[in-house]
Amino acid sequence: MTPRPSKMPPKTTRETDRYLVPIVAKTIDLLDCFQTDAESLTLKQITQKTGLSHTTAYRILHTLVARDYLSQSGHLYRINKTRRRMKFGFANLSKEISLAVAIQHSLEKAAGSSGIDLVVWDNERNADRAVKNAEEIVEQHVDLAIEFQLFEHVAPVIADIFSRAHIPLISIVNPHHGSLYVGVDNFRAGLSAGIALAEYATKHWRGQPDAVLLLESPPAGRTVQSRLVGALRGLESRLGELSKLVQHLDSGGNKEASKAAVLKFLKKSKAKRVLIAGINDETAIGAYNAVAESNFAKQFAIVGHGGSPEMCEIVADPLSPCIGTVSFHPEMYGPELVTFGLSILRGRSSSPTRYIPHGFLGKDWLASREKAG
Repeated sequence: MTPRPSKMPPKTTRETDRYLVPIVAKTIDLLDCFQTDAESLTLKQITQKTGLSHTTAYRILHTLVARDYLSQSGHLYRINKTRRRMKFGFANLSKEISLAVAIQHSLEKAAGSSGIDLVVWDNERNADRAVKNAEEIVEQHVDLAIEFQLFEHVAPVIADIFSRAHIPLISIVNPHHGSLYVGVDNFRAGLSAGIALAEYATKHWRGQPDAVLLLESPPAGRTVQSRLVGALRGLESRLGELSKLVQHLDSGGNKEASKAAVLKFLKKSKAKRVLIAGINDETAIGAYNAVAESNFAKQFAIVGHGGSPEMCEIVADPLSPCIGTVSFHPEMYGPELVTFGLSILRGRSSSPTRYIPHGFLGKDWLASREKAG
């Protein structure tokens, strides 16, 4: 004979246990309706599952939403995932890039302070590695993914990997199509760099440069390239039309390729006064290295983007042709990413973008900082 199923233990009630708190028991019954974090239920479904009256169920739901145990979207309620320990996955640009390292330190500190588990991958500044890392992050069942990588052509691939896994994605510094974004306004960051170059040319060359070099990195995509669009806009806002003086050089986004591109230009050009805007600090340093190795009787003014310690040290040298860098304030990323990420998971974020302030660090500012500390 098939054994008869054992009877369920009788439900504890106020009559059987005088220490029972009825409203707490009803609240637990209500929470038990949700089988998974992803399940959404209406008030009617909850009353049917629990047998609670409409009024009692509504008041409990309202309290749980107010105290962040549940989230509400219209008539649907669901478990608030942020009431358990969150796991964020972070695919960083490269452990060899100072900006990326500083952002990671900031994020690790903020995640630790907020009780968030942070798992980190290194994209190694490589497009294929970035795609593989995205797939590995999904396998870790993270609640939120944060992506820092340079290559526009794999950005939609990475975004799709997370979209299919229903994992929210935040891209940083370099915006991805189909993702949320935390980072600087790239165009306006470039605008401040261009204005600084124009002011230098006005002060030292009577506003008359012979050439303007824009050190580009085409694989990074149009949004990152907008830094140099902004730089040119800033220059022309002070110096007028410069299109005949502008040279667009492929810097490769790194020191070595940038140095080679600038040296090649210098060997062929008769320009005596040269303004240079790098798409990042690495390309600006590459230009600086090219200038240092050249024996050409030319004058230079170089700016970068990122605010890396190496670039700041070069700018601080009074004899260096590097006049400044646009700081991306990496120390701000951690707190902003944690706050933004939690608001997304709670369904409270209405904006797809959170801009980090940027600021131009010139020789005077860096010199005063050194004196102060």
